[in-house]
Amino acid sequence: MRRALFVLPFFCVLATILMVVWLHHPVAARSSGRVDIPASPDYLRTGSEQDGIAAINYARQSENLHSLQLPANYWQLSAVQQQFVLVNLERTDRGLHPLQMDANLSQMAAAYSKQMLDLNFFSHTSPIGGTFADRINSNPAIATQYYLAAENLAGNPVAGAGAIYEYMYDDSAEAWGHRNNILDPALTLVGIGLVHGGLYGTISAQEFLAPASFHPYQAGTPDNVAPTISIETPQFTVPKQLSIMALAQDNRGVTRITWFLDRIGNQPFVGSVWTLDLSHVSAGTHTLLAYAVDGAQNYAVAKYSIQV
Repeated sequence: MRRALFVLPFFCVLATILMVVWLHHPVAARSSGRVDIPASPDYLRTGSEQDGIAAINYARQSENLHSLQLPANYWQLSAVQQQFVLVNLERTDRGLHPLQMDANLSQMAAAYSKQMLDLNFFSHTSPIGGTFADRINSNPAIATQYYLAAENLAGNPVAGAGAIYEYMYDDSAEAWGHRNNILDPALTLVGIGLVHGGLYGTISAQEFLAPASFHPYQAGTPDNVAPTISIETPQFTVPKQLSIMALAQDNRGVTRITWFLDRIGNQPFVGSVWTLDLSHVSAGTHTLLAYAVDGAQNYAVAKYSIQV
């Protein structure tokens, strides 16, 4: 598996991943001799979707491509739908088949974007959901039904065209991994999710999939009901050893429970029962945090205060 993080000027950030699940051996995104093209006009400075489209059209000239032929209703579309239109125009204008929007992948992309915003991280590895491979393979609607999966992440103030510009024309720091994912002829399905807010203005995820021929993918209506989780009253098994249990459930199935002491990232533990050694914990009031995540990356949190 390949993962990279690159912070761009004007609060724009991207990450990309390509995962080949043939025998579960990850493969890095292909490198390219391409060079970054400065955005003209500078949509990051203006924050304008129109300038983002103009910058894409300017960059496309380097490949002798015509300007984007946007649908008449483009400016009325949501940012998610705008990204979908632009991804497919970049593909079809290069002779590739368009991707189909998939509800399961879209639910996963939306939930993961929300995770990144709520929990203040930007990575293909979630502190509560695990790696990209963990997340894909924990989703029962996807896990055994694909042979190729990929993910693009973006933080950009111009939610539609801005993310696509960075993926396609300003991605050398990622070895053009985002672009390679978008233009991979093997991929056939995509899901896109986006949330507004945070340092970058918006955070969005694109989840790509190539269904497996040996186990045909069954698209369906995803269940976006968040899990429930509660913490039972902790018990001291021996002095300074606190045994804690979390009870969680969800229609799709909770796939991971992750514990932290006081804050995310502090003494993480994965499992429904946590035995916490308090001998090195400072005196005072502390908060136990238990996060439950389901296969679609919806999550819930329970908190419990303890006195040490």
